[in-house]
Amino acid sequence: MRKLNKLYLIIAFMFVGYSCEITDLDQLNNPNAVTTENAGIDLYWNSIQTSFPGWWYGNQTPMLQLARVACMTWGASYQEAYNPSDFNGSWNFAYSGIIPDIDAMIEAGTAAESYVHVGAGKIIKGYTLQMLVDKHGDIPFTEAWQGTANLSPKVDDAASIYTAINALYDEGIADLGKTAIGAPAVDIFYGGDVSKWITLANTLKFRLALNTGDGAGISAALAAGVIDEDAEDWVFTYGSNRQNPDSRHPWYSGAYESFAGPYQSNYFMWELMEEKPFADPRLRYYYKRQDLQIVGEDLFTIDCVVPDTRPVWYDNAYTNAYGESKTWPFCAGSSFTTQDAALAKGYWGRDHGNNDGTPPDGQKRTHRGIYPAAGSYDDGDAASETDGAVEAGLAETIHTQQGGTMGAGGDGHAPILMAANVFFMRAEAALDGYSTENARDMLETAISTSINSVMSYSNGWGETGDFDGNGVGAEPSTRAIDNYIQYVLDAYDAAADNEAKMNIIVKEHRLASFSNGIELYNAMRRTGHPTEMQGPMKLQDAGTFPRLFPYPADFSNLNANAPVRTDYGETIFWDRAGSGLN
Repeated sequence: MRKLNKLYLIIAFMFVGYSCEITDLDQLNNPNAVTTENAGIDLYWNSIQTSFPGWWYGNQTPMLQLARVACMTWGASYQEAYNPSDFNGSWNFAYSGIIPDIDAMIEAGTAAESYVHVGAGKIIKGYTLQMLVDKHGDIPFTEAWQGTANLSPKVDDAASIYTAINALYDEGIADLGKTAIGAPAVDIFYGGDVSKWITLANTLKFRLALNTGDGAGISAALAAGVIDEDAEDWVFTYGSNRQNPDSRHPWYSGAYESFAGPYQSNYFMWELMEEKPFADPRLRYYYKRQDLQIVGEDLFTIDCVVPDTRPVWYDNAYTNAYGESKTWPFCAGSSFTTQDAALAKGYWGRDHGNNDGTPPDGQKRTHRGIYPAAGSYDDGDAASETDGAVEAGLAETIHTQQGGTMGAGGDGHAPILMAANVFFMRAEAALDGYSTENARDMLETAISTSINSVMSYSNGWGETGDFDGNGVGAEPSTRAIDNYIQYVLDAYDAAADNEAKMNIIVKEHRLASFSNGIELYNAMRRTGHPTEMQGPMKLQDAGTFPRLFPYPADFSNLNANAPVRTDYGETIFWDRAGSGLN
């Protein structure tokens, strides 16, 4: 199902966010709204499964920023960057949209004995609740969704909600095992395969238990069977329609139309391009460069063209996860100063905490590439031509903002939970002693699964061959992939202790999770790793790392029982990271 150009996709893209959170939604009661009395169960289901991915993507950005996968550009400090109003949209839509729709579908599906709807609904509800808890901590639950009977529901303890979420997964598994009279007409996620829904539920139970350090829960979930192959990945596949409706991946629409799209993280691009002795095999899939050179630019266009713009604290040497001495990269994905700027190879982004204004660099910024947004594979030609431009007789020097004509057309996916994520979590669990599996084996499988997934998804969009010494490349060879994996495993074997080994596991999980912020944010708070990440550009100290995000402004302003959160260092009950995050 690579191209889902169904009319009901329009529902999903009403809720897709392009910055920190999705847009605020109208919370007024609609007399024409669908109810259990006037709708079929599939109407609820279609609304849920098409709007949920947009809500999921809208939640990822702030967590990707904290993990340095995306750059934080809305403030030079955490307190400036993350304001309560930023979280209104995702919170309101969960409480007034997704979860009420699920509850209505469960009620109708139970009455009709359509247990696939019921079971799948409980699984998605559990995941939605956990997202809210993991982001905000204590939230309304037992007193929520009572309408006018209770306009100020009290929050419940996060640990008790975790217990309820686990019960929802168990109930979902049980429902999926019942003899059902009906089933969803269209199942975008798993094509009606009940066994894959059950595997997903077991995986989510494993994920829940890993957060809490529940060894028995981890063992039980692994024994029941978790996601361990690409065919079981929990993904939403976008379409390639440009209009009526626009069914494309939101990242594609944001960079391949007529505007520049967001800045990419200098630090993350540097990690992929330069931190190791060779480029990450996924680099050209994640990113598409528009301009290969930064030499000759002025300060108004790019910060690093004069030497004294480099923060002095960037020059402090540190030991990275692989045991090598490094200094922090600065500007355009390069660790070098102005005189060596050409070595940046065109990876043009921004540093964490750089909230400068927007210069005229729209045709220079590095954009998201073919994975997972279905943009363009970076074969090293930068903006010299679009895919097929020469063959079609089109003009050269064409940049990505060409009305959605470049690359794979946006037919990408939302990687909600992938097999690679699960293998990384299994490596973490094994190293912590929560399972009898071999952590090193899980790490190796996780890396290879991630690379293979990225490349197989993008098959046919690159060229056969290896990257050359000038950084001009085609698809990475088997040798390049093997060298990458062996480099990581050698560093793992040489690591002094389990803390150093965990640093490598979480570091590699970051590199494999280009768009999945929640898994990284949770891993950081579980483990306190990675211990080395580039700090903000403008400030040596960006303030307290948010261990929980603020409660949304709408919740605080409209609910008389809303707690007040002023301390960004307040932690969720399962947070075991210590004080090392920054």
